[in-house]
Amino acid sequence: MSAAGPLIRHRFETLADASEALAEAVAIRLLALIAAQGRALIAVPGGSTPARFLAALGAHELPWESITLMPTDERFVAPDDQASNERMIRAAFAPLREGRTPFVSFHNAGDDLAAAAASLDRVLKGLPPLDIVVSGMGADGHIASLFPGQTVALTAPASVHAVAATPPDLPPRLSLSPARLQGAGHVALLISGREKDEVLASAVELPAAFPVGLLLSRPQGLDVYWAKA
Repeated sequence: MSAAGPLIRHRFETLADASEALAEAVAIRLLALIAAQGRALIAVPGGSTPARFLAALGAHELPWESITLMPTDERFVAPDDQASNERMIRAAFAPLREGRTPFVSFHNAGDDLAAAAASLDRVLKGLPPLDIVVSGMGADGHIASLFPGQTVALTAPASVHAVAATPPDLPPRLSLSPARLQGAGHVALLISGREKDEVLASAVELPAAFPVGLLLSRPQGLDVYWAKA
């Protein structure tokens, strides 16, 4: 196994400041990717934390028609459900809301979780590796919908691109696989608060105990954007 790459920490007083800085960094990378290869593929998180980042990124003047977006994961609900990550991303990210950027939806693959994961896996197999992943992290160290104790999802073989997740006491979900996340060209983690800072510090010491360790162990390294509040 390759050695882990550098862990670069960017620390901010507010989530707004962290989100703006991350959006600026991602926009610069996207422009470089378009110049080099004519297109880019990026995965972004759902939940409440990344809404400011998505709004800030969407405000940048980029050739969005050449940039394909997808979620890192999705709850197994209808796309217009209040809990849907796609719904939040569409609401926060103007280029998607206005139909200016392609989007890979994790929905519309039926109401059977395993079959939906298999369908999404086939879609993702036809796409190139992710150029950029922006991930959140839960207080238990989960990333996307890869949760502690979900052995089947966490140990999916490298040939698998999408996995089904059934975390205890939570709705079932679809998630990018460990291999898809780890294989991205660049990964950034956006988190806030002391609790998550402490969880990340624990994961640095013992990465195998936390799903976020999948990102910490990447030979390409990991950028962390942390906000105090």
